[in-house]
Parts: sequence; structure tokens; C-alpha cells
Amino acid sequence: MTGESNGRDWTGADLAVVVGDYVAQLEKTLAGKPVDRATHDRTVRFVTGKSDMPISWKQGEISAVLSLIGLPTLKDMPPRWSYDEAVLEAVEAQLAAKPSLLSVAVRPAALFAAPPAVPLIEAAPPKPMPMDERLVRAIRRFDMSSREAEDRFLRGLGVTSVVTHEARRLSERGRPDLAARVRPANGGDPEGCDVIGFGLDESPRLLVVKTTLAGELAPFALSQAEYALSDAQPDAFRIRRVYDLLGEARFYRLKPPFA
Repeated sequence: MTGESNGRDWTGADLAVVVGDYVAQLEKTLAGKPVDRATHDRTVRFVTGKSDMPISWKQGEISAVLSLIGLPTLKDMPPRWSYDEAVLEAVEAQLAAKPSLLSVAVRPAALFAAPPAVPLIEAAPPKPMPMDERLVRAIRRFDMSSREAEDRFLRGLGVTSVVTHEARRLSERGRPDLAARVRPANGGDPEGCDVIGFGLDESPRLLVVKTTLAGELAPFALSQAEYALSDAQPDAFRIRRVYDLLGEARFYRLKPPFA
């Protein structure tokens, strides 16, 4: 295919326009404001001279980069994982110019309309994506994982959602007695644990909850206390990765050993 058909013959100025427009739409979405997609697309077409197909392709590449860095994406612009390095550079420039977006991507106004516990859908863990050095530097530069871990509201919403899901799972499987004992961890529980849960055989589960508004490939890290707990009690230690919390609200499970 030619550059015009696949959207890859973009100048730096063109990329600045399409990435800036994408971020503007994302800011509105996170603020809970309506987005006139048609108007945005007309503006990008007019300024760049591109047609719908290459614009859509490039928006998908932007979604991929934002997903891998750990930010939410626009739901009607699915990721295209074969993105150009120039797109990564343009996204980095836009994020650096709008540091407020990084805070909003963790605690947007739209999040406060969520119920105290969001119903979760279980999914399989994603397959790892290859990471080149440039992408790793971008992930470290914006460090969305630490921002999410430090936000008490986001963490609390993830924990209450996991508590509700675990209790419902046990109750539906004939163990309402165990469901009643599922709870958030407190000061008397092992350090590094967020939720006390149980297996159907009554075996304890020490759950660590990692919550993001981004997609399933958003990076996260364990704290020193969490790593220590996984080493000390690997049979009980579990991770619940909660993601897309303002969208489909899914999670997947992980357990030791960790690579």
C-alpha cells in the first residue's frame, strides 16, 4: 500500500495535529464531557489534508502508544500495534506539554460518577508486548504506575470492586460463609496485601490489587513489601489487575512465580 493509503507519510507537523486532536478528545472524555467526533475529524482532515483512512490508522497507532505507556485511550479508536517511532515521539511531546493530563488520566472527573464498587469482568492475562528501549524510556518518564499506586481514590475503588467480586464469586459457588469473610486488608494483616480472600477450599488468599483506567497492557509494578509477601507466602499471594475501569471494567489474575 502507498503511504497515503496506510497513513504513514505524515510530517512532524501533521503528527502534532492528529496527536493534539486525539488528546483534546481524550481530555473531554475523561472530564465526562460530550465529544463531537465528526467535528474533530473534519478539523484534522482540513489541517493535514489527509483522508479518513490514514487518519483512522494514525489514531489507532496513537491508541497503541498511549496504551503501552499506561494511559486511557478513546474507545472508538482501537490500537494498531505496528506504530511508527515518529508517533511515539509525537505522543511524548504532547504528554510533556500537558502534564495535567497525567493526573487527569488517574483521577478524571468522570471517575467520580462511578459507583463505590464497579462490577468486574474476568479476562485472561494479556500476552506480553515487545518493548524497545525508546518505549521503555517513555514508560519510565511518565511513570503512570506510580501515579496510580499513589492515588488513594483509584486504589480504593479497585479494592472495593475486587472485594465485591470475590464475595459474589464465592457466594455463587455455594460458599456464602467464605463470601462474608472477604474484606479489605487492615493494619493487622500482612504488609503488602490489599484484600483478604479465600479459595473454595477455604485456603487464604492475600490479594494485591493494581488498578488502572488504561487497558490490559498498561504496565504496573510491585512494591518491595508486595515482592516480600509473594516470596514469603507464594501459595496465598495473588494479584488482581483491574483495568479499563471507566469502560468495560475487567481484571485478570496473576500468581507467583513472577519472571
